[in-house]
Amino acid sequence: MTGLAGVVSFDLDETLWEFMPMMDGALAAAVDELRQREPSVGVIDVAELHRVRAEVAEEMEGSYEELRRESFRRVLAGRGAHDPELSSWMVERWMEARVRTVKLLDDVEPAMDALAARGYLLGAITNGNFPLHRLPLAGRLAFIVHAEHVGEEKPAAAPFARAAELAGIGSERWVHVGDSLESDVLGAQRFGLRAVWLNRRGLDLPDGVHPDAELRSLEKLPQTVEQLLGQAE
Repeated sequence: MTGLAGVVSFDLDETLWEFMPMMDGALAAAVDELRQREPSVGVIDVAELHRVRAEVAEEMEGSYEELRRESFRRVLAGRGAHDPELSSWMVERWMEARVRTVKLLDDVEPAMDALAARGYLLGAITNGNFPLHRLPLAGRLAFIVHAEHVGEEKPAAAPFARAAELAGIGSERWVHVGDSLESDVLGAQRFGLRAVWLNRRGLDLPDGVHPDAELRSLEKLPQTVEQLLGQAE
């Protein structure tokens, strides 16, 4: 694709928003809707939903939705609610609630707008299943890759390869941004991309890992991207 300055791709959880506030809020909202539909189920604590979800993940494989559906089924069954459709209904309510409860961090949209103004194509590559296409933010993105749709999670090459296919531009003018050293930094670098470690929590950088850049926020991302890709010329 001609005329582009390059590509910048983003991870989602802990990069564009904080994960646990969004997840806890969505689960609580789904439970509230369940209470209105099935008052006899009684009180369900969000901590219990997390615990059972972790147990399910240890016992079986499946997509994020399948694991969540099974965890809802077990919690509901423990309260005498054996309607096979109820756990699927809960998954739908939970997914919708995630869109309502997510809160973009303040530096996200200004950084994306500045990058777009400089001619960069923007996209997202995530190991999660957040329905990003339902957010207005999706209008800023040329591609969204969910790792579970391509059969492998970051740091494997498949999600990055799919993003490259959708973007139509080579790795030499591409910067990936994320919070995970393993999934986002090492995964991107192994695929030939430059990688920015978004270290919002100020963690120490372990030995043997060398991000192309490290930032505490996205405020200086546009300048950082231009510096990194300027080095490639």
